[in-house]
Amino acid sequence: MTRPSPSYGRRGRLDSANTGIRHTASTYGKAKLGTYCEKADGHLIVESEPERFVAHLLAIDPRAIAFSPQPFRVDLIDQRLLFTQQAFREAWHKHRDVPGPKFYTVDFSVDWQDGLRHAIEVKAEGYEGDDVYWDKVARARPILTANGYPLRTVVMPANTTHPVRMNSRVLKQAVHQVSAYLSDELVERVTRRCEEGAVLLRKLCVDLGLSPSLIPVLLVSGVLTGDLVHHTISGTLELSLAYGDLGHLCLLEGVEK
Repeated sequence: MTRPSPSYGRRGRLDSANTGIRHTASTYGKAKLGTYCEKADGHLIVESEPERFVAHLLAIDPRAIAFSPQPFRVDLIDQRLLFTQQAFREAWHKHRDVPGPKFYTVDFSVDWQDGLRHAIEVKAEGYEGDDVYWDKVARARPILTANGYPLRTVVMPANTTHPVRMNSRVLKQAVHQVSAYLSDELVERVTRRCEEGAVLLRKLCVDLGLSPSLIPVLLVSGVLTGDLVHHTISGTLELSLAYGDLGHLCLLEGVEK
């Protein structure tokens, strides 16, 4: 991607990546965090590493069919959802003299395969917020539930080697590699070897002469399964045939509070 000429004002072309109620703030020369996911209508920009972490979890979760970052605000005074900037401006003007928190912005909204929806609050471990903030969340929660968006809280682990944190990044990359690396011949070889039962990742790679980098591709395509919430994708991970089941990619619950 060609970079624009140096500028220290508002970065251009952010509007195309802004999809929700709260637009990405001016960067003043700093890079924002971006990722790509078809479930979020392509490229999206998030405001923190924890938000990108959750975007990766939702991207690989087979239950999630669509999600949006900062999709709407909750009007804590009138107890309603605000889906447009115009609605927010009008509410802000109306409540400008009301003391205390007046609005709460949802980090993500998610549409699930079963037809249900959720709002998601994202935090980083060790930086979960103070009592004032969580009082605001508590006020927003019943309003969200009444409008069909029960609130869930996801906390990104501080430990960079946490299995869910490491695996989500690798699996997100593998989703885009399936068409290039998965073949009927590979699936047949792996299936034949694993029909005998569970096998360690390192043993499977040695027996079939596979590169370990192919294992995430086999996991996201439903050929293999393993406990990805508690174990990293490494030589000691126990693998077995998934028979098309993608339940092992449901990692959200592993970091939900």
